[in-house]
Amino acid sequence: MKKDNFTMKELPDSERPYEKCEKDGAVALSNAELLAVLLKSGTRDKTSLSLALEVLNAHPSYKGLMGLYHLTRQDLMQIQGIGPVKAVQILCAVELSKRLAKESKSSAPYFSRPEQLAAYFMEEMRNLETEHLYLAAMDTSGRLLYDKAVFKGTINYSVVNPREILRLALQCDASQYVVLHNHPSGDPLPSREDIQMTKRLIEASDLVGIPLSDHIIIGDNRYISLKERGFI
Repeated sequence: MKKDNFTMKELPDSERPYEKCEKDGAVALSNAELLAVLLKSGTRDKTSLSLALEVLNAHPSYKGLMGLYHLTRQDLMQIQGIGPVKAVQILCAVELSKRLAKESKSSAPYFSRPEQLAAYFMEEMRNLETEHLYLAAMDTSGRLLYDKAVFKGTINYSVVNPREILRLALQCDASQYVVLHNHPSGDPLPSREDIQMTKRLIEASDLVGIPLSDHIIIGDNRYISLKERGFI
């Protein structure tokens, strides 16, 4: 008979969050895996990872990490496997993230020119072996509020979903945003598809009122700003 429920000890090390973190660092863990490490244990019927996924989907409107900001201690304790101790641990982790965000905000970098953004992301992006598309969400003064690699693989207008980019920009209350993507060849010259993707993002951005300020293509210690080229 096939067994559907596994304990953490029965899972291979590569699938166990704690061991995965020891081997590859916390950055390699998904949101659910990070939460599972904090929870430490699940129940007889579900692993800590399964319990973490349940917590991340507990809020009726906000899913994922944003949901944690809206769950009370009582809400958390309605979840089977979350008692008073685990509920307090989760709430304290959320409060730490809020305070970290406030401190980070006060020292966040400001950008007013494409070369500043290109320099900020250059070392992280120039040696990537596959194409990555980054979102840089900013306030009206150009202060960086949030950045993340939102797409990986072959980046073109047909695979990039403006909805996901704008959803993230809305979540962090951005007033404007820039997208950056790398060309592993080292040549930042924009392709026809790069230009089509930019136009598609501009159209979607106009609908929600968060303008696309620039699309920067990162090469090997070189960059091209599509705003400077007149496409934005």
